[in-house]
Amino acid sequence: MADARLEAELAVQGGTDEAYVVGAFRLLLRREPDVEALQRALAKLGEGTLSRATLVHELASSDEFGRVQELDDAVALGLGARERGEPIRWLQAAPGTDERVVEVPWVLSRLRSAGRVLEVGYAFAETAYLAGLLRSGVELVGVDLAVREVAGLETVEADVRELPFPDGSFDQVLLVSTLEHVGADNAVYGLEGELDADARLHALRELRRVLRRDGSLLVTVPLGQPGDHGWFRQEDEAGWNRLYAGADLFVSEQEAYELTEEGWRAAPDFDAEGVLYGSRGPAASAVLCAELRPGRLRRLATPSGLWTTARRRARPIRHRCTSRGGETT
Repeated sequence: MADARLEAELAVQGGTDEAYVVGAFRLLLRREPDVEALQRALAKLGEGTLSRATLVHELASSDEFGRVQELDDAVALGLGARERGEPIRWLQAAPGTDERVVEVPWVLSRLRSAGRVLEVGYAFAETAYLAGLLRSGVELVGVDLAVREVAGLETVEADVRELPFPDGSFDQVLLVSTLEHVGADNAVYGLEGELDADARLHALRELRRVLRRDGSLLVTVPLGQPGDHGWFRQEDEAGWNRLYAGADLFVSEQEAYELTEEGWRAAPDFDAEGVLYGSRGPAASAVLCAELRPGRLRRLATPSGLWTTARRRARPIRHRCTSRGGETT
């Protein structure tokens, strides 16, 4: 009978050092090794001062892997909840993390089970998030002013204020940390464009146009003291909701989250006064997650719309927590 552990050891030690290093980087850091890191690892492996196991340990102990793990946990949590038909609420995440650990599972848990979905701003989206969308089975279309090659994704280069799609083309639209940049100074992303104070409203109206009447728009935005930061605009909850209403979009569900000393926590009584971007962590200090539906006035005037509003206000508390260790409770 073959020794399974010996076979596993020989399999790991087989092949060239370069193939092993490249494979380890792809598996753990989800990228190719840079030239310097590759040369360093090959030199040390060649002289016997680094083993393959130690290389894996170094990569898995790095801050970069910690970020990969956070996003992996967020995607797994969101897709798992979607599979169970449980939209996640009352999320928690560790201190020192950015808003993606809240936004990604919140959105993925509400992703449609089927249909045509438009992802706005895909070119600068987190790779793990895009991979999660591609694994979901929906018909996915990405639109952006920038261009990014993504296998399995239909991509369109266009301005979100003027989309090349017929009315009612999509069952769902995803707008994750993108709306705040529309009409802003996007030179940081290598994009040009005139500053336009009304761009966000125009974008929302255009997205409502391409959304089917029974569709939904999932949007996440930075939350806090209102202000123009040049490359994005932050609003308080009332400011964002005025924009949604101006585009004839009904808020069927909404949750605020803020980064506290204990980490990310739901903030139903959030006070935006003095809450500035980047003052509590690496990016947003708070985030607003919302599900919007077309026809604000029409929905408020229908039994289903009144029921949605009442349900939103009286929803029971349900906890779904994420951590650096990937545990959920």
